[in-house]
Amino acid sequence: MLVAICDDIKADAEKIRFALMDITDGLETVWFDTGEKLLESIRGGVFYSLVFQDIYLENEMGVDIARAVKELSSGTQIIFVTTSLDHAIDAFRVQAADYLVKPCTEVDIVKAFARVNMRINKPRTEPVVLNAGKEIHIYYPEKVIKLESDRHYTVIHQQDSKISRVHMNFTDAAELFGKQFIEIRRGILVNPAYVERISGAEVILSDGSSYKIPRLKKDSIVTAYTEFLSKGLSK
Repeated sequence: MLVAICDDIKADAEKIRFALMDITDGLETVWFDTGEKLLESIRGGVFYSLVFQDIYLENEMGVDIARAVKELSSGTQIIFVTTSLDHAIDAFRVQAADYLVKPCTEVDIVKAFARVNMRINKPRTEPVVLNAGKEIHIYYPEKVIKLESDRHYTVIHQQDSKISRVHMNFTDAAELFGKQFIEIRRGILVNPAYVERISGAEVILSDGSSYKIPRLKKDSIVTAYTEFLSKGLSK
């Protein structure tokens, strides 16, 4: 995998490069101190699976660079690394895969890479078919963020804020999604690919929701999430 780091501060770029060293075979990083140099490389036919893009460059805006990258190479994933959340909305409008705020740790960098790497390498999974009485619902697990129990119904949250309420017992619905999802607490099943972070006794998801972890389940949840990240890094 070829990864570009676009940052006009060499020390910050080196921090990212160092964090990614030796975590997976076949990973190569290339540093650009301007967005124009990155774009010239892509125009020359080089494909980057992932770009770590600083937003505040000396004479350029990282969001504009990322937009141009996407126009030239729609399959390239973007992780923004910046000093402020001011442009978070603009970043996700250009389909950013993640957003790290400086000073970020090496652990933050590796976790962000692992999440994006899973999306890059994970093949499209077989659909899950929920037969709810007279209604049949079809879901692709990689697009599902979480499942929630609501009495005799299961509420399914997907990408792009899509929410559906299926007349089906939560236990039955959860079983069909397999063991790749993690049960955070009774009636809450989450896709680990959308876990933003685990902070203390709380799980924060990429859609902004958060859940308290029952004390007795914390160790098993952290273990399951760590195993998920490890699989992402081994790909």
